[in-house]
Amino acid sequence: MQFAELTAKEYREFMNSTPYMSHYFQMAENIDNREEEKSPVVLLGVKENGKVIAASLFSKIPTFGSYMYYSNRGPVLNINNQALIRFYFESLDKYLKKHQCLTVKIDPYWIYRTYDKDVNAKTEGNDELIELIQSLGYTHGGFTRGYSHTQVRWMSVLYLDAETPQSIMKQFDSQRKRNIKKAQKYGVKIRLLAEDEIDLFLDLYRETEERTGMIARDDEYFRRFKRHYGDKAIMPLAYIDLDEHISDLSAEQLDLETKHDQLMLADNKSEKQLKKLSDLDDQLKKIQQNILDMNELKKTDGSILNLASGMFFENNFEINYFSGGSSHKYSQFMGPYAMHWYMINYCFEHQFDRYNFYGVSGDFTENGEDYGVYRFKRGFNAQIEELVGDFTKTINKPKETLHQAVTKAGVGARKIKSLINRKK
Repeated sequence: MQFAELTAKEYREFMNSTPYMSHYFQMAENIDNREEEKSPVVLLGVKENGKVIAASLFSKIPTFGSYMYYSNRGPVLNINNQALIRFYFESLDKYLKKHQCLTVKIDPYWIYRTYDKDVNAKTEGNDELIELIQSLGYTHGGFTRGYSHTQVRWMSVLYLDAETPQSIMKQFDSQRKRNIKKAQKYGVKIRLLAEDEIDLFLDLYRETEERTGMIARDDEYFRRFKRHYGDKAIMPLAYIDLDEHISDLSAEQLDLETKHDQLMLADNKSEKQLKKLSDLDDQLKKIQQNILDMNELKKTDGSILNLASGMFFENNFEINYFSGGSSHKYSQFMGPYAMHWYMINYCFEHQFDRYNFYGVSGDFTENGEDYGVYRFKRGFNAQIEELVGDFTKTINKPKETLHQAVTKAGVGARKIKSLINRKK
């Protein structure tokens, strides 16, 4: 085996074909994305007989005259090959010592344990993997919960292998089924946004951010992803065309009126026929009111209503839901449900067997900060995956000791200055 810096071409070919668990942050498209953020990137891998068998994208973050090397969701390799893991990290140490590394951090996309939708453990924890990385001098960040860490450690994943759209729908809870069917009845449509339409996504994202107080990301953050990831960053927009919806309602009204008139022609109506007439009257009143409401909405808001949008990433391994937003005003049309159902079907059409709803906090109690998010994803029968967490290691110990001392002294000086200012 040979440890080496990889070319962008070698790296891309490996990430586009690897059978191992891989994340969109480790895609070759992220090279230019990170470098536009003024973060130099280095691609470090292992070759065997000239073939790449392990790889990782590291960002070099300037720190105290050196660099903190950070691999976001790497390395990508066969986690069952302990010899390969040991060789990778031992070789990485040697490389980093020669390339101005102060500290190194990784948060691999490696599963520690899996659970069912109700958080009952399905597998044992992979303590052996964590112990192996620790034996190589790395400090484990712990079995964290919540969103205050660099990356989420808990994910909600819908497994599609050996399923069909029909069989997977049967596994959804009644609310998910009902709301998807509501969206279909309203005629909610989905189209994929182009890069120059990203503002439609951002408008819905900002509305949701303001409504829920979720973690804010600036517009340029999303624009960079779409610019560099291209078609690998998928932005579905759920919308409704009120003209078409009103036309459908009018056709439905006409059909009901025809059935009502036919029943009225019958002499000596039976109890069953009278009950049917009463039901038709109720349906007609409801649909007439609905048509009035939709026409009023069209007058004030226009014919096209944007309901929900999201940004998803497609790589060799899965479809991953990154972020999204929806309109509270138009919540009756069930836009988010239509969007997710569309993307689940996208997985079937493009042979993906994982639909990753992505992060949950790991606190699955009713007091959890994202209990509503967990319930939403649980309703789709999404399973829970717990990742191993993050690991850090000091490469240049004398300089890192000095760095910590200077940092601590700076904090102390700021505290003293703050106290003085308060007394003034």
